[in-house]
Amino acid sequence: MKKQRFWNVDLLELFKLWLSDLSTFLMTLVMFLGLSLPVVIPALIMWYLMSTNWSISP
Repeated sequence: MKKQRFWNVDLLELFKLWLSDLSTFLMTLVMFLGLSLPVVIPALIMWYLMSTNWSISP
């Protein structure tokens, strides 16, 4: 069996594989951001209310 050399690598196929991996990563990131919205939105609202010293008392 012949040893594979770096300059024998098909760069187009390597680029396609890299794009596939990148798209998988980006879809995972979008899914994580979407699933975290129910936690992030109330946390941002509470942070804003605390920063303005908001209170319920009349």
